[in-house]
Amino acid sequence: MDLIIRPISRADRDSWEDLYTSYLDFYESKPIPSSTEILWNRLTSEAPEIQSFVAQCEGQVIGFVHFHYQISSWTHTWHCYLEDLFVSPLLRGIGAGTALIEEVKSAAINHKCSEMFWITRSGNETARKLYDSLASRGDFIRYEIMLHG
Repeated sequence: MDLIIRPISRADRDSWEDLYTSYLDFYESKPIPSSTEILWNRLTSEAPEIQSFVAQCEGQVIGFVHFHYQISSWTHTWHCYLEDLFVSPLLRGIGAGTALIEEVKSAAINHKCSEMFWITRSGNETARKLYDSLASRGDFIRYEIMLHG
């Protein structure tokens, strides 16, 4: 199989949106059209606020990753937060998830980041198996306050 990892482009909109909807379904969430549009513009603007790569296999977009850089209050470097990663369930196991993470890692190194991190649900065992093979699990616990405004 011919697997290519490349930056997202405006031509990927339909494929990306199908995958993004599946990603939200996995997390038992529904897309909000206005939020999806904002995200798409953040990913594909001339100066993207959120970075993205897609995995393409045999000419078809089969996965995506979204990430962004954060200024660190502890160091003089940046941190890279890998926010979203999704590969079509029908095409998992061909290395697309690993390749997407490695591409983000390369981008983070080029951006002079000293750390790259991500989170997942504790019950997401399929993803955790991959993540455990690529990264160390930290000892921080995430706390959340949902803000509505």
